[in-house]
Amino acid sequence: MPEWWRKYWPGVLLGIVACLVPFWWWWWFGCGSATTLMVVRHADRLGSQDALNASGQVRAQELVHVGQKAGIVAIYRSDTDRSRDTAAPLAAALGLTPVAYPAADVTTLVNGIFADHPGETVFVVGHSDTVPQILAAAGGPTLPAIDPTEFDNLFVLTACRCRRGLATVVNLQYGALSP
Repeated sequence: MPEWWRKYWPGVLLGIVACLVPFWWWWWFGCGSATTLMVVRHADRLGSQDALNASGQVRAQELVHVGQKAGIVAIYRSDTDRSRDTAAPLAAALGLTPVAYPAADVTTLVNGIFADHPGETVFVVGHSDTVPQILAAAGGPTLPAIDPTEFDNLFVLTACRCRRGLATVVNLQYGALSP
């Protein structure tokens, strides 16, 4: 071991620690609070129609009960009628105006949510193929597409903008069971 190292190693070590502690502090505390996304597929529809059927209208009403106490500050929905009609009862109950987004533009949607709503709870209405994409883009696991007859999933994802890989996802069900 060189003589200079024996003499100066405490100062070198202290310098390294002094550089790393602020970075660690920022990474752990400075990334902001966790953002929560409540993500559902639009409610039930008949075949490939762009409108909710009677079961879908009932399911959309169930979202009011599910979301009233969740602290939702914004609602995002795709640019289809079935997504609009799914989000409408919850939006009316909370006094919010849903933000329409292009169904195919999942990355821009998720980046916008993390930028505009850090530490808040946001509700998102998507589709059988975009719900898994939304969850993955927000740092959740990669899920297969949702079955065309399945409408009762509610995914709750919690993540920080800079630690999206550490997201937690809970898969709940609401309303009547899908066939």
